[in-house]
Amino acid sequence: MQYGTLAEYKFQPTSNPGSEKFEIWRGGANAYTVAYRVKKGVVFEPHGHPGWEQLTVVSGSWKVDDRVLGPGDVAITPPLQKHREEAIEDTLVIISVGNNDLTG
Repeated sequence: MQYGTLAEYKFQPTSNPGSEKFEIWRGGANAYTVAYRVKKGVVFEPHGHPGWEQLTVVSGSWKVDDRVLGPGDVAITPPLQKHREEAIEDTLVIISVGNNDLTG
């Protein structure tokens, strides 16, 4: 079993200015959970993932395509489906990607 607290996370800058991430868990190349701290206005241009993505908003306001999400809201995206994301305000999200079975 693994435990962690947000206060212990050592966030690192990403290649997308205004965003930082902390890898919580990695089970392989396409199975992982990451916490992102993102400044207001930062955009993640349309992209997809090789496995299912589950995004949970912890704090702030996050937009996935045309839907705005707040704390406690979840977005689940199927493998390879392109989606655009944007921080509407300073936001913390947890993203898990997994299930490499692209058939379902």
